[in-house]
Parts: sequence; structure tokens; C-alpha cells
Amino acid sequence: MGNKRPIAVYGANGYTGSLVCEFLRHFQIPYIAAGRDHARLENAMKRVPGIETADYEIAVVEHDVNALVELFTGVKVVCNTVGPFVLYGEKVVEAALRAGCHYIDTTGEQPFVLHVRDKFGAEFAKRGLLLAPATAYMHAVLEIACCACAEHSDVDTIEALCAPTGTPTFGSTQTIILMVRGEEYYLEGGALVPWPPAYSADVSAPFTDRLLFGVPWSGSPLPLWFTDHPRMRNLKALTSFTNRELMLQVHGIFKHYHTELIKLPEDEQIAALQRIASGIQGGTPPRENPLVHRCYDRAIGSGSMGRVAYTVYSHCPYQQTGLLQAFVASLLLRNTPPSVGFQSPCRTFGYRNILGVLERFGYAKLVKEI
Repeated sequence: MGNKRPIAVYGANGYTGSLVCEFLRHFQIPYIAAGRDHARLENAMKRVPGIETADYEIAVVEHDVNALVELFTGVKVVCNTVGPFVLYGEKVVEAALRAGCHYIDTTGEQPFVLHVRDKFGAEFAKRGLLLAPATAYMHAVLEIACCACAEHSDVDTIEALCAPTGTPTFGSTQTIILMVRGEEYYLEGGALVPWPPAYSADVSAPFTDRLLFGVPWSGSPLPLWFTDHPRMRNLKALTSFTNRELMLQVHGIFKHYHTELIKLPEDEQIAALQRIASGIQGGTPPRENPLVHRCYDRAIGSGSMGRVAYTVYSHCPYQQTGLLQAFVASLLLRNTPPSVGFQSPCRTFGYRNILGVLERFGYAKLVKEI
């Protein structure tokens, strides 16, 4: 197994998975494009820009722990893009652990992140392996702004907002809608506190005087990353796509779940939510355009003596996700990670390094607003 390609991209046939492959090509890293359907994998790879210079192979694998262990054995890093993670992610995490691989993924699902932290985090640490969910635009980029705020010695409270522009993919939409079933938490007084069901709030954004409409969006992994911060006591993270009408539609689905669908058996709840999500986004969106798909990730840090704010201005969030996955994978191939077990990408490699690669590729800029 020593000559096996070092990266396995699971879900490489999907919109996000193919972007991970695209940026692995930039870093000149050989990879395995893995999934359940050879024809779809082959078609996806044909569409990757510059694929003729990539070193890759296609692997068909069933979504089964033993089959995944066999595929991952000899691989160094698993990049998992198959969601909703709350339904499909645990088997991939378990397989990566059993095969002795670092694991990174593209989830923003707080319930899933909490689950794998508690079930697998200690064992990954024991084996010197990294377990870094949410190595993706949402919410690693917002974490950059939060980390910049946290460097100010008086800051113990952060209000954070992720405000992207664009249309979620089919998989992301399924994830968003299914997350209504999970508990959502924010950090208050150093402890995780549940948001009220179907919570929403009007929020301000750095690019407009209009108010946006924000929701917890599964709660975000950010409160989890800061639960053991020596100074941070409070952190709330909301998400609001710049399309207010889209957010109101999503929130209406959340309210419908808590008033009606919650009465159904669990399997019927999931089926109903998946049908609703398919009606919102049934296909693959076009490749992002930096003149259109702009993002604003803002964190306001406050303490007893004042406040400070940072915004990451960026564009093309799915492309950023592909870049972040490839960059973190490249670091894991070159060095033993400075911290192992359950960690965020910024915490593992430093937020300036994560910001730095986004800057080098022209995707993001961090601005101190106050």
C-alpha cells in the first residue's frame, strides 16, 4: 500500500468534491476520486479544469465502513464531501480512524460536529490523527474573523455573521433543511446553550444599510471551537444569505417543521424534509462568478472596555472550500500537525495561514472595521 495515492476525495463526483480535486491539481497532489458510481466520477473528472495534468485514479466504493476502510488503507488524508453528514458522515469518520488517516470534511452541521467530537475525538488524538470537520468556507472563513477579534486581550464576547451570496447546491440544501431537526447551540457564560426553535433575527451586514434575515443555520461549529478558550465567554454565530427572500423561505420551512412535521415519525420527517429541499434546489448550480458570488464574514468582539470588528471580504465560497481542503491536505502530507484530535483548521494551522492561502489565490481579504 506504500505507493497508494495519498489523498482520497470521497464524493469526488459532486459539485464540491470536484472542486477539491481541482485544487489538489493546483498543489500537484495525487488523489483518489472516490464514490459509488464510476460513470459519474469519470464525467466529473473530465470537467475538472486542467485534468490532463492531474495524477489521479477513480475508485468505486460502497458507503459501508469495511469497504471504506479497505479504500482508505494506505491513504494519508480523507477529504469527505458526502452530505448530509448527519446521515452519512459517521461511517466515513470511523473508516478513516480505522485506516489510520487524517480526516477533514466540508460540513457546517453543528449536531454532526458535536457527535464526532464526543465519539471519535479522543481516539483520533490518541493515534496522532487530525479530525477537522468544517474545513470549508462555512465556517472556517468566519473563524478567521473570530480569531482576529480574540487576539484583543479585552474581548470575551463575539457576535458573528456569515453572509454569502449564491444558491446552495442540492447537497447543501438537503443539509440545511435536515438541520432543522437538530438542537442548535451558542456559547454563553462558557457553556453551550440551545437556541430557541426556529430562531431568527434581523442582522446588519458590512456591505449594505439594509437589514438581512439571519438564522443559526444549525448553530455553526464556531461555538464548539471556542468552548475551551481561556477568555471567550460568549459567542453567537448567525447565517444570512444576502438574498433575504431565500432566508425567509428557509425560515418558513423551519417553522413548518416545528409546528407540523415534528409530529410525524422520524423516517417520515426526514422524507418530508428531503422532498421540500429537492423542491428548492433540484440540480447543480453553475460555476461561481467572483463578480456575483460575494461573501461577507464579520465578527464583532467586545469586552468591558470597548469593541473591535473584523470582516473577511471574499467571493466564490464553494471554490474557497475546494482550496481549503486541498491546502490543509497538503499541510498534512508535509508535516505532523501541531495539534491532533478534534480541532478546527484555524486552530490547527493558525488563522493567518488559512487566510494567507485564500489571499494568495485572490479569494479573500481581512479588514479591521473598528
